[in-house]
Amino acid sequence: MDAIIENLNRSNLIASILVVATVGLILHALDKIYTSLSSRPGVNKGEKGTAIQVTYSLIRLVLIAGCIFSVLQINGIDVSSMLAGVGLVSAFIGLAAQDFLKDIVMGTRMLTDRFFEVGDVVQYGSFEGVVESFDIRCTKIRGLSDGRILTVCNRNISEISAYPKEMGSAVTVLIPISEDPAKIEKAFKRAIDRITEDKDVISAKYLGLTSLTGKMGNYSLLVRTSAEKRLSAKGKALPILVEELRKDDLLPH
Repeated sequence: MDAIIENLNRSNLIASILVVATVGLILHALDKIYTSLSSRPGVNKGEKGTAIQVTYSLIRLVLIAGCIFSVLQINGIDVSSMLAGVGLVSAFIGLAAQDFLKDIVMGTRMLTDRFFEVGDVVQYGSFEGVVESFDIRCTKIRGLSDGRILTVCNRNISEISAYPKEMGSAVTVLIPISEDPAKIEKAFKRAIDRITEDKDVISAKYLGLTSLTGKMGNYSLLVRTSAEKRLSAKGKALPILVEELRKDDLLPH
């Protein structure tokens, strides 16, 4: 009798190892396919990139869960009874799983409602960044200013606001209103010619006098870029504008 039990246990162990090894090989192959797809230009961002990341994480979840349930079943543990059972343990598990299920539901909604996509610039509270990755459980955002990675559970997706694909940033300089407007415009246009040489800049437009501060006027130009590049483009545009204005003695040296 003991020999029979020992053989059964050995058979269960071998079957369990085979299941784990098979799922491990499938996961390894899945990882390679995902890496290959996500590294292709134009596929790692936007709608395609988001769909690939969500599908990948969902398949992984199903495979791992199936592996665990199979191993339990092989070793004589009735999984269906476990899932159907009620009581203190199941109630505790249900409460613990609520947030996890909310993450999955909101992650699925994100795909259908398209709140944002991988590569979009978003804001979460005071944190601004680019959506670096997304799966059915969480969203990772890379900070625009410092590169920090913020992980947000998908149940909080409604608190994330997405910026437009393209944005305009105003670059403003104080100039005495006694200066010749034509001279000011000429200097601004020279600056615009240089600013638009930057590959990150989509366009730049002279806005003229936008407001007054005593005897000084706020003269502005609008630099249009992708949402991700707007801060860096604005930072590069300002010194160019100041340099061109100084050439005509419109600003102190």
